[in-house]
Amino acid sequence: MHDRSTTLVSANTPGITVAIAFVRTVEAGLDPTDLVTSDVVEEELPNRFFPNGKKRDLAEMRAGIEKGKTLFKKQSYDITNMVGSADFVALEVAWQGELAVALGELRPGATMRARVAYFFEIRDGRITKIRHYDCVEPF
Repeated sequence: MHDRSTTLVSANTPGITVAIAFVRTVEAGLDPTDLVTSDVVEEELPNRFFPNGKKRDLAEMRAGIEKGKTLFKKQSYDITNMVGSADFVALEVAWQGELAVALGELRPGATMRARVAYFFEIRDGRITKIRHYDCVEPF
Protein backbone atom coordinates (compact mmCIF):
# COMPACT_ATOMS: atom_id res chain seq x y z
CA MET A 1 0.00 0.00 0.00
CA HIS A 2 1.30 3.43 -0.93
CA ASP A 3 1.59 5.73 2.10
CA ARG A 4 0.21 9.18 1.33
CA SER A 5 0.70 12.35 3.29
CA THR A 6 -2.44 13.46 5.08
CA THR A 7 -1.52 17.10 4.48
CA LEU A 8 -3.96 18.55 1.98
CA VAL A 9 -2.93 21.24 -0.44
CA SER A 10 -4.74 24.08 -2.12
CA ALA A 11 -6.46 23.99 -5.50
CA ASN A 12 -3.48 25.64 -7.19
CA THR A 13 -0.99 22.88 -6.35
CA PRO A 14 0.54 20.96 -9.28
CA GLY A 15 -1.31 17.69 -8.52
CA ILE A 16 -4.73 19.32 -8.45
CA THR A 17 -3.86 21.56 -11.39
CA VAL A 18 -2.97 18.59 -13.63
CA ALA A 19 -6.07 16.61 -12.54
CA ILE A 20 -8.36 19.55 -13.36
CA ALA A 21 -6.54 20.07 -16.67
CA PHE A 22 -7.13 16.40 -17.50
CA VAL A 23 -10.87 16.66 -16.82
CA ARG A 24 -11.13 19.86 -18.90
CA THR A 25 -9.18 18.24 -21.74
CA VAL A 26 -11.48 15.21 -21.81
CA GLU A 27 -14.53 17.50 -21.54
CA ALA A 28 -13.34 19.33 -24.68
CA GLY A 29 -12.67 16.04 -26.51
CA LEU A 30 -8.95 16.78 -26.79
CA ASP A 31 -5.88 14.56 -26.51
CA PRO A 32 -4.58 14.24 -22.90
CA THR A 33 -1.13 12.90 -23.87
CA ASP A 34 0.77 15.93 -22.50
CA LEU A 35 -0.87 15.50 -19.07
CA VAL A 36 -0.12 11.81 -18.53
CA THR A 37 2.87 9.50 -18.39
CA SER A 38 3.53 7.18 -21.31
CA ASP A 39 2.67 4.21 -19.06
CA VAL A 40 -0.58 5.69 -17.73
CA VAL A 41 -3.33 3.27 -16.73
CA GLU A 42 -7.00 4.19 -16.52
CA GLU A 43 -9.17 1.86 -14.47
CA GLU A 44 -12.94 2.24 -14.77
CA LEU A 45 -14.64 0.35 -11.99
CA PRO A 46 -17.71 -1.82 -12.80
CA ASN A 47 -20.77 0.14 -13.93
CA ARG A 48 -23.77 -0.15 -16.23
CA PHE A 49 -21.68 0.11 -19.40
CA PHE A 50 -18.75 -2.03 -18.24
CA PRO A 51 -20.15 -4.60 -15.75
CA ASN A 52 -16.67 -6.11 -15.30
CA GLY A 53 -14.88 -2.78 -15.30
CA LYS A 54 -12.28 -1.75 -17.85
CA LYS A 55 -8.56 -0.99 -17.90
CA ARG A 56 -7.11 1.24 -20.60
CA ASP A 57 -3.66 2.35 -21.66
CA LEU A 58 -3.02 5.71 -23.32
CA ALA A 59 -4.00 4.53 -26.81
CA GLU A 60 -7.29 3.10 -25.50
CA MET A 61 -7.96 6.30 -23.52
CA ARG A 62 -7.47 8.38 -26.65
CA ALA A 63 -9.74 6.05 -28.65
CA GLY A 64 -12.40 6.38 -25.93
CA ILE A 65 -12.30 10.16 -26.13
CA GLU A 66 -12.75 9.96 -29.91
CA LYS A 67 -15.67 7.54 -29.53
CA GLY A 68 -17.25 9.89 -26.98
CA LYS A 69 -17.30 12.62 -29.64
CA THR A 70 -19.47 10.37 -31.83
CA LEU A 71 -21.87 9.47 -28.99
CA PHE A 72 -22.32 12.92 -27.44
CA LYS A 73 -22.96 16.36 -28.94
CA LYS A 74 -21.39 17.82 -25.83
CA GLN A 75 -20.29 16.76 -22.38
CA SER A 76 -19.79 18.78 -19.22
CA TYR A 77 -17.89 17.95 -16.05
CA ASP A 78 -18.84 20.05 -13.03
CA ILE A 79 -16.18 19.52 -10.35
CA THR A 80 -18.09 19.67 -7.08
CA ASN A 81 -15.36 18.69 -4.65
CA MET A 82 -11.61 18.15 -4.68
CA VAL A 83 -8.89 17.12 -2.30
CA GLY A 84 -5.29 16.27 -2.93
CA SER A 85 -1.64 16.23 -2.15
CA ALA A 86 1.38 16.53 -4.43
CA ASP A 87 1.02 12.96 -5.71
CA PHE A 88 -2.66 12.07 -5.21
CA VAL A 89 -5.89 13.87 -6.13
CA ALA A 90 -9.56 12.98 -5.69
CA LEU A 91 -12.27 14.80 -7.62
CA GLU A 92 -16.03 14.50 -7.28
CA VAL A 93 -17.71 15.34 -10.57
CA ALA A 94 -21.27 15.80 -11.80
CA TRP A 95 -21.16 14.74 -15.46
CA GLN A 96 -23.75 15.18 -18.15
CA GLY A 97 -23.73 14.41 -21.83
CA GLU A 98 -26.14 15.38 -24.57
CA LEU A 99 -26.57 12.37 -26.85
CA ALA A 100 -25.75 12.64 -30.54
CA VAL A 101 -27.22 9.18 -31.18
CA ALA A 102 -30.00 7.03 -29.72
CA LEU A 103 -29.00 4.92 -26.73
CA GLY A 104 -31.49 2.46 -25.31
CA GLU A 105 -34.75 4.35 -24.83
CA LEU A 106 -33.00 7.72 -25.13
CA ARG A 107 -33.15 9.65 -28.38
CA PRO A 108 -30.57 12.05 -29.80
CA GLY A 109 -30.64 15.28 -27.82
CA ALA A 110 -31.50 13.55 -24.53
CA THR A 111 -29.21 14.17 -21.57
CA MET A 112 -27.46 11.44 -19.61
CA ARG A 113 -26.15 12.20 -16.12
CA ALA A 114 -23.69 10.58 -13.72
CA ARG A 115 -21.84 11.28 -10.52
CA VAL A 116 -18.20 10.32 -10.84
CA ALA A 117 -15.38 9.93 -8.33
CA TYR A 118 -11.93 10.25 -9.92
CA PHE A 119 -8.70 9.28 -8.18
CA PHE A 120 -5.45 10.39 -9.79
CA GLU A 121 -1.91 9.29 -8.97
CA ILE A 122 0.68 11.86 -10.03
CA ARG A 123 4.36 11.27 -10.79
CA ASP A 124 6.74 14.06 -11.82
CA GLY A 125 3.84 16.42 -12.54
CA ARG A 126 1.98 13.98 -14.80
CA ILE A 127 -0.87 11.57 -14.22
CA THR A 128 0.29 7.97 -14.01
CA LYS A 129 -2.92 6.27 -12.85
CA ILE A 130 -6.60 7.17 -13.02
CA ARG A 131 -9.28 5.20 -11.23
CA HIS A 132 -12.93 6.22 -11.50
CA TYR A 133 -16.29 5.15 -10.22
CA ASP A 134 -19.15 6.16 -12.54
CA CYS A 135 -22.65 6.18 -11.05
CA VAL A 136 -24.86 6.66 -14.12
CA GLU A 137 -28.44 7.78 -13.46
CA PRO A 138 -31.14 5.43 -14.75
CA PHE A 139 -32.22 5.90 -18.36
